[in-house]
This record gives sequence, structure tokens and C-alpha cells, in this order.
Amino acid sequence: MEKQCENDLFFLCSFIEYISRKTNNEKKYVVNKIGKEKLKKYMI
Repeated sequence: MEKQCENDLFFLCSFIEYISRKTNNEKKYVVNKIGKEKLKKYMI
């Protein structure tokens, strides 16, 4: 398992921000639709 770093967190936050702007939804809506478990996999 790889070590989590700040770049991973920055990527994930930027990814959520980008999708929310493109779809005109709130960030919490995007997170709930993707699923918190799937987002955790992106952090690994």
C-alpha cells in the first residue's frame, strides 16, 4: 500500500471541485453521488 501524500488530497479536492462546477451542483452532492468509499480508493 502506498503512502498517502498531500498531492493525492489536492487532486481529489480539485477533481470534486471540477465536477461540481461542470454539472452546476454542490460539492456535497458530487461526493454523495460518487460515493465516499470510491473516493477513498482514489486516495490510495
